[in-house]
Amino acid sequence: MLAEIPLGGNIAAEKRIGNTHVYICDAAYLKNKTPDGRQRVLDQAAQASLDIILHSQRSRV
Repeated sequence: MLAEIPLGGNIAAEKRIGNTHVYICDAAYLKNKTPDGRQRVLDQAAQASLDIILHSQRSRV
């Protein structure tokens, strides 16, 4: 399955982790041009990453 970018950004990077293909898009970052907006995007990405890690750890038990 190929990812579609809903906000019209660009794929800035892609990475394969096991069977998962991760695309990093710059659309959300470009849309938030204020320092607070950029920090909010980074905070949301960090929280989403942590949620994925915690879910993965719980699934292994």
